[in-house]
Amino acid sequence: MNLKEFLESIQTNCGFLETEGYTLRKVDTSVNRNFWYEKYTETEGYRITFGWTQYGDEFHVKGLHGLKRFNEIEQEIQKVVGSNIMDYYTIHKMPSTDLIPKKLPYESTENNIHFVLKNEIDILLFTDFLKEFYYKECKYFFDKYKNIESVYKDYIKLDREKISTLLYGVNNTIFYRELSLKYNLNSNDKESYYTLVVNELEQLKNNSTFNEILEKFKLIKNNLTKNI
Repeated sequence: MNLKEFLESIQTNCGFLETEGYTLRKVDTSVNRNFWYEKYTETEGYRITFGWTQYGDEFHVKGLHGLKRFNEIEQEIQKVVGSNIMDYYTIHKMPSTDLIPKKLPYESTENNIHFVLKNEIDILLFTDFLKEFYYKECKYFFDKYKNIESVYKDYIKLDREKISTLLYGVNNTIFYRELSLKYNLNSNDKESYYTLVVNELEQLKNNSTFNEILEKFKLIKNNLTKNI
């Protein structure tokens, strides 16, 4: 299977997402190797996404997620971090391995499921799995978290090490997301959370990455404070 056949087959067999109102962002293989099916309103955004890598005539697919954005949360982060709001998401959902067809081999870790697609049959099995994930898990997940209040209700029940199972945290943005969520809902612990994170990052600010996270975290807090 060559690249053209792979891309065309994926798009054909993911046509159900277009029926659901999603649009495939142009796949530019010179820039990235991701499929991003997206739809959005004035206040929210949704994405079904997975990545791929080609090795000869095999295609390694991983990172299948359902993502949802609340603009009221993400706009505060975007003001400081920059880039396009369409690439910001607040919560995410990974698929259950229980939905994977028995004839589709896979490897699973805590944060990823990895498939090797070698032919059209493998693609059909994978996209059948994707369809099951969307209709049985993603739609329920998106409906369950219909607003930030419903997100916050479950967020506060999570242990610190489990927060990333709900809140999206790519590129070290999870601190920003938690802060924006707390300030938007005027939670009682918003100031103590801010102090906690600043104290943690201050100890690491000799590292340029952590120092940048710290400075942006402070800027986001200042902007959020002005909104209260």
